[in-house]
Amino acid sequence: MYSIRNRLNVTIIASMVLVLSLTAVFLYLRITDRVEQVFNSAVFDKAQALISLTELDEDGLQFDFAQKDVMLEFQDAAAEQYYQLWDHDAESLIKSPSLGATELPRAGVAPGEHAFADLRLPDGRAGRLVEINFLPRVDVGDKWGDALDDENDWRGADYQPQPPQPTTLVFARERESLDATLLFIASTIFGVFLTVLLISGVLVWRLVGSGLAPLSRLAQQVGGIDESSLDSRLTHDGAQSVEIAPIEDQLNHLLERLQSAFEREKRFSANAAHELRTPLAELKTLAEVAQMVPDDAEQVSQFFSDVGDISGQMEKVVATLLELARSEAGLLRSDPQDIELSSYCDEIWQQAINGSGAGKKLVKHIPDDLVINTDREKLGMILGNLFNNAVSYSPDNTDIEISAGVRNRGVVIEVKNAAIDLRPEDIVHMKDRFWRKQNVRAASGHSGLGLTLVEALARIMQLDVRLRLDQQHTFMVTISGLAVSIVPSASPGRA
Repeated sequence: MYSIRNRLNVTIIASMVLVLSLTAVFLYLRITDRVEQVFNSAVFDKAQALISLTELDEDGLQFDFAQKDVMLEFQDAAAEQYYQLWDHDAESLIKSPSLGATELPRAGVAPGEHAFADLRLPDGRAGRLVEINFLPRVDVGDKWGDALDDENDWRGADYQPQPPQPTTLVFARERESLDATLLFIASTIFGVFLTVLLISGVLVWRLVGSGLAPLSRLAQQVGGIDESSLDSRLTHDGAQSVEIAPIEDQLNHLLERLQSAFEREKRFSANAAHELRTPLAELKTLAEVAQMVPDDAEQVSQFFSDVGDISGQMEKVVATLLELARSEAGLLRSDPQDIELSSYCDEIWQQAINGSGAGKKLVKHIPDDLVINTDREKLGMILGNLFNNAVSYSPDNTDIEISAGVRNRGVVIEVKNAAIDLRPEDIVHMKDRFWRKQNVRAASGHSGLGLTLVEALARIMQLDVRLRLDQQHTFMVTISGLAVSIVPSASPGRA
C-alpha cells in the first residue's frame, strides 16, 4: 500500500529540486564567470595604464607613475594596489612603496603575453595579479634631437637610442570586493532557490491535493455503497475531469450489473418460492391423506399419480426459471444450424401435446423445402411454449395454425389459435412473468412463464416477437428475423 498523493508530492518536489539546483548552478557559474572577467579586465586595464607610463630614453627606463604625487594608491603599506617590474634578466627594477620589503610573485610569461593568478598580499588579504611581458615605449627625446642639430658635436650624427628589452610587470590588487560580490551572488541565488522551492512545495502539495480531491470524493461515495444500496449511482458536482469520468462511468455500469444480478437472484428466489409453494402444499396434503388411508390401494395409486404430476410441474417451473436466469445473465449463446422447418414443427408439436391434444391438430402453411438457419434447441423451446399455450388456452376441437414465409430476405413464422377468453388489454401483460388469465390459472397447470421465456430466447437469437388479438378473438404470435438458408420453390404444404 502506498499513497498516490505522497508519491506525487515527493516525485514533483524532487524533480523541482533537481531542476532548480541545475538552474542555480548554471546561473552562478555564468554570473561569476562574467563578474571575474570584468574584475580581470579592470586589473588588466590598470596594468596597461602603468605600462603606458613606462618609457625608454637615453637615460634608460623611466617610470612616470613612481613619482610621489602620482598614483597615491601605491605609496604606503595601507594601499590596496601593488606593482613590481623586472628586466629581461629577472632583476627587479622597481616596485611600489606599498610592498615594503616583500616582493610580488613572478611566474615568467612569454613576450607579448599576460597571465592572471591569485595570491596572498603582503598584508595577508587575498589578491589578484596580472603578469605582463612587454617592450617599453621608446622616447627619442630632446637630447638626441639636439645632438643632431649641433654641428660642432660630431658624435650627434652617430647617436642611436638604446634598443628596448622585454620587461615584466606584475600588478596586484585585493580581491575582497570580488569575493564579496561573488558571495552576494551565491547567497542571492541560494536564497531565491530556497524561496522558490518552499513556495513551489506548498503549491505542489495543495495543487496535488486539490487535483486528487475528485478521487477522494469518488472513494468516499464508493465506500458508502453496500448490498442494500446498489441502486445508488456515483455523481459529481460541476464538470467532471476526462480522467475521472471513465472510472465513474465504469463503476456506475458495474453497479448496474451488480444491481441487475442481485435483482435476478432475488427475483429467482421469490419466483421459485411463489410457484413452488402451492405444489409443495399439495404434496403435503396428499401425504397427510395417504397416511389417513394407508390400506386403500386406489387412494395410494392416485396419490403416486398426483405426486408425479406435481413433481413434473415443479420441475418444469424450476427449469424455466433457470433458463430465464441464464438468459438474463447473458450465459446463453445462439448456435445456428440449418433446420427444415416443416418437419421440425411436426416434431415439436408431438413433444408439446404428448398425445393429449384435446382433439386439436396443427395446420401448417409452410413450404416443404423451406430451410432456415438458427439455433435448433432454442427455436424448439420457443415453438414448444407457443404450442403448449395454444393447446391449453384454445377451445376444444379447434385447430392450431402455423405459417411461415420469406419476407424481406428473412423468414417470418406466425402461430394462431382461437382465444375467446382474451381481451385486447391482456396483450400488454402476456409477456410479464407469472401472468395468467384469472379464470384459467388453476386449471391450466401453466406457471405463466412461457411467453416470458419465448421473449428472452428471441432476444438472444436476435428475433422479434409480436403478440396480436384480432376482432374474431384469434390470438397471433409473429416471430420475424429468422435467417433463410434455402428459399422454397413450391407452394406451402398442409397437414
